[in-house]
Amino acid sequence: MSEAKPQDGSMVKGCPMKIKYLSKAYHVSKQVTELHRVRDMIASGAGLGITIQSAYQDDTFIENIRPYVLDELDRRIAEKNEFLEALGVSLE
Repeated sequence: MSEAKPQDGSMVKGCPMKIKYLSKAYHVSKQVTELHRVRDMIASGAGLGITIQSAYQDDTFIENIRPYVLDELDRRIAEKNEFLEALGVSLE
C-alpha cells in the first residue's frame, strides 16, 4: 500500500517537514520498525507458516517461499523509508 503524499509541495527533499505531517511520520516510522522486526524473525528461519486451504505446508515449501517473503518485506520497508525521507525524516 503506498502512502498518501501531501499535494502542497512540502515533500521536496531538503524542505522542512510541516507539523501537520508529524503524526503521519511517527505512525509510518513505527510501521517500519515492525516490518524490520518481522523481517528479522523470518530471515532467522522462524515465524513463517503457510497454509493453503487450511492445510499447513511442509518445511521445504516454506523454505522455497521465504526469499520471496523477505523481498516483499524489503520492498515495503524501502517504500515507507522513501516516504519518510520525502518528509525529511531519517530513521538512522
